[in-house]
Amino acid sequence: MTGATLTLDWSQAGTATATMTAPDGTVTGQSAIQQQDKVDPAKSVGTTVSGSKVTQAAGQTASSATNEQSSTTTPSEPASSVASSSQATNSDTSSSSKESGSTNANSSSSANTSFSAVTPSSSSSSQESSSSKPSTPSSSSAASSSTDQPSTPSTPSEPVVTQKVLGVPFVSQGNTMLCEGSSLLEGLLYKGYTTQNLSQFVQSMPLSADNNPYDGYSGEWRHNVDGTYQGMMATPVVQWAAKYGSKAVNISGQGTAGIKREITKGNSVVAWITYDYEAPEFKQMSWGRAVWNGHVINVDGFKDGAYHVVDPVFGARWINAGTFENAFNVTGMAVAVR
Repeated sequence: MTGATLTLDWSQAGTATATMTAPDGTVTGQSAIQQQDKVDPAKSVGTTVSGSKVTQAAGQTASSATNEQSSTTTPSEPASSVASSSQATNSDTSSSSKESGSTNANSSSSANTSFSAVTPSSSSSSQESSSSKPSTPSSSSAASSSTDQPSTPSTPSEPVVTQKVLGVPFVSQGNTMLCEGSSLLEGLLYKGYTTQNLSQFVQSMPLSADNNPYDGYSGEWRHNVDGTYQGMMATPVVQWAAKYGSKAVNISGQGTAGIKREITKGNSVVAWITYDYEAPEFKQMSWGRAVWNGHVINVDGFKDGAYHVVDPVFGARWINAGTFENAFNVTGMAVAVR
């Protein structure tokens, strides 16, 4: 968002952290730069890259941004709702990666900023209210007018949904560490992709051979093990959902605006937060910086000032918007179950 600041810190050798800060100084998102985020995977974070790789990454970012702007129109969202800086603003990334002296950490958005437009679907169990909002001319229309080119007639914007609850079923994780699996299963059950219970569903869970949660589930899932990171990130969750026919999408970095868009279209969202909305605790791991008190829930509704979550530990409940956003914006990681 306008006025937000993306800060990249690679002071520790071999690691880099991206932090998004709102104009008022509030940290709205933070994540570790991963191997797949680099412009040049052969180089370590913090090293200068230039030449064709930077040019290609910048071109891909600009192309993704153009495609997204031409296919979707979304209401603006306050800067406080912008989450993970691993997929921050297109303008910040595309401009910085065009410079020959840009660093590897600056490429975090280039590979992940293309999101497909989806036709909104409706659910018989949903509750929603909407109000119309006048459309505003796009920058491309203004440019064409200034050069005496024929302007394209503007189309009325779709009504803005201000409240909706999908009614996703509750799945308890019990004494397991399967908050990701339980939250994903809730979304798949709602969509009708499976009728399995959690003990059956976990048999198809992607596992990480090297305890890297970006590759699959890391550690023991049956019970807590002190000093061990137990969980998985968005990519393997998307892969897990695909086994059941779901076209789940990683929407990390789209903030709460992205969550609301998906719910409006009838899709619940698996979201990474802190346990019981507590202040985050961090620990450096071989694969990156871990949120040590992380938790995962399913978000299936929103209204003015609150979000409706189906928590595999605490059940279905409304959470104050500020409380939810503070916990969610620690990583901004989310998967839409389509």
